[in-house]
Amino acid sequence: MKAIIFDCDGVLVDSESITMNVFLELFSSYGVEMSYDYAIKTLTGKAFDQIVEYVQEEYGITLNDDFEKQFRQKTFEAFKKDIQPIEGIKEVVSQLKIPFAVASNGPMRKMELNLKTTGLFPYFEGNMFSAYDLQAWKPDPKVFVTAAQHLGMDPSECLVVEDSMSGVVAAQNGGFDVMVYVGHQEEEKYTSKGIKVFKSMKELLTLID
Repeated sequence: MKAIIFDCDGVLVDSESITMNVFLELFSSYGVEMSYDYAIKTLTGKAFDQIVEYVQEEYGITLNDDFEKQFRQKTFEAFKKDIQPIEGIKEVVSQLKIPFAVASNGPMRKMELNLKTTGLFPYFEGNMFSAYDLQAWKPDPKVFVTAAQHLGMDPSECLVVEDSMSGVVAAQNGGFDVMVYVGHQEEEKYTSKGIKVFKSMKELLTLID
């Protein structure tokens, strides 16, 4: 591998729990009762619009026009207070000897806030790519392909590090090798499909070597 492209949420920053709790709080005001475990299992890796579409269809509700504004406001407030880097990621990016970038389904403003709050921004400044800017969300591979082109690499020369199935499919669709940081997820979800996984971020340097 000559370059690495990281997903952001759940790979660089521990934002998934914050995001899901805000979704659940807002959904409950519409009478939607969804457990945290179900939300993590079902919604992780989906873009905002995909989550909204799923919930509206699955629960037969219509979310207000200002739902996204409410969601962004509540999550940004929570990120500023509670966001943390994924354990071990600073050691990884500070020691990497090959180019790397971040490619996220989230908006650039959110990515910048979370990376700055966690102290990771200096490592990724100038190498940050948002599906919102491209209007193409994973599992569309465009955000990964754009990052690879920026780094001057062919997809076959890049490793994508993900934590969701939609991100894995995006990487595969783009011709990238991909590994999944499972953290607290069930490994079998990925290993049963022949997808490579690792549980500790500190393993990544060894795995690359």
